[in-house]
Order: sequence, then structure tokens, then C-alpha cells
Amino acid sequence: MDRSFLAADGVVTASRKFVCIRLATYESAAENALLKTVFAPRGNLENTVFTIMAPDGKTQLVRAGRSPVWAFGGKAGPGINAQPVESMEKMASTMEAISSKYPGKEDVANTSVPYLADVRLALNVSACDKQPLVVVFNSDAKQRQAMEKTLAPLAWSDSFIGQFQYVSATNAKEFEAISGAKVDSGFVVIQPDTFGVKGEVLAVVAASADRDSLDKALSSAMKKHRPSTLSYEAHRRKGSQEGIKWNTATPVTDGHGRRPRR
Repeated sequence: MDRSFLAADGVVTASRKFVCIRLATYESAAENALLKTVFAPRGNLENTVFTIMAPDGKTQLVRAGRSPVWAFGGKAGPGINAQPVESMEKMASTMEAISSKYPGKEDVANTSVPYLADVRLALNVSACDKQPLVVVFNSDAKQRQAMEKTLAPLAWSDSFIGQFQYVSATNAKEFEAISGAKVDSGFVVIQPDTFGVKGEVLAVVAASADRDSLDKALSSAMKKHRPSTLSYEAHRRKGSQEGIKWNTATPVTDGHGRRPRR
């Protein structure tokens, strides 16, 4: 769904009027419980879940399912890159209609950074999305808040929105899988490896850096970033050959597929 519906120009434009939440399946028991209330046709949480909700966070405004296909039509399963244009246009127009019913507040400043849960998960998500990862690293809560105040306007700016993943870290031990991450604090920009289990540092920016300095560093890191170019099948083969495994935080309950997912 990320490579078709959610990347369609009309959907991206409409999404600016929504709060978009991406939950990582099988990485949080609390999130699992929430997702099961949205879509669990056999009583178990499936690997992917999609819906659009009203501001109350409970009322479903479109049909829930494994992907936007359930609500807007298209092709389920493989071939997600080749969804019919009309299906993606239907999703965009539906979102525009919904947003007109829930207009929200004008000129609300984006003051928070869209964090993932932890460095381990963030590294993996960054690799999946083929994006660099920005780690806000500081053991002092007040200093971390000051760093977030500098970063947030950039994260939501036209230059960087949708270009990075973000995570907060307070302990150097969280960087054990990252080569070149010998820092006490700062903004650490990381290039994830092909499978999101390791990474290397692209840039380190001082925690006290001003917005202009951080802006330049992020721009430079974007140019240095080299995402994987493997196809889906080639990625799977290479991962199998190298013995790559991902151990989920909670048990996988999706019954689809010929063998348990790793």
C-alpha cells in the first residue's frame, strides 16, 4: 500500500489534512489490541491493517481491511505497484470529502517530531522505506526537548517532509548496531543497511545546533544516502542467503503464507 495508494499524488495532498498514524504490526502488545478492534476477521491480528477513522478514533469512515484495496478497489496481494488509477483517485477524493466534514483547526503549528518506538525498530522501518534515519540523542530530557524544538519545523517542512524517519534515544547502548556512532549527544543521521539490522553514520550534528545548521546537515545527508535497489524477490533471496531474521516483539498471528513469517 505504501508504494501505490499512499504514494499517489492526490492521496499525499489530501493526507496533509489528516493525522496519519503508522503502527508497526507485532511490535507492541498495546497497538496489537487496538488494531484487532479495527480488523481481525478470524479473531487474530493480520500483518497489515488499514482504515480511516473519525476524530474520535473509534468511528470507521471507510471499510477496514488489509489495505486500501478493501475500501477503494484495486488489486490485492502482489503487484501493489500497479494499482488502477481510478482506485487511487477514489481514495484521494474520499479523503478530501472526509476532510471537508472535519476541517480541523487553522494554522496549527507542528511542534512534535514523528518518532518511531525505538532505534531497533526505526532502523528497520527506515530500511523498508529506503530512507535515512535521524536519531535525536540526548540523555537529558530538557536538552532533548530543545533539540526537538529545532528539528520539528524542519521535519514538517516542504524540503524534508516524508524524507526521513525519526527516533529518540537516551542511551549509547542503542547504537550498538551502528558503525561510527561514538557520540555523547546530538542529531545522528544514519544510513540503514539493506535489511535494517545495522547502519552507519552519515552525519552528526551538535545538540546545540541552530535550525540553519541542521537544515544544511540534513540536506547533505539526503544526498549521501544510498538506499537499496534490490527488487522484492531479490531482497528476500539475499536475506535468506545471509540468514537475516527479524524477531518480532509479539507473536505473529497472521495465518497467510505457506510458513511462519520471520
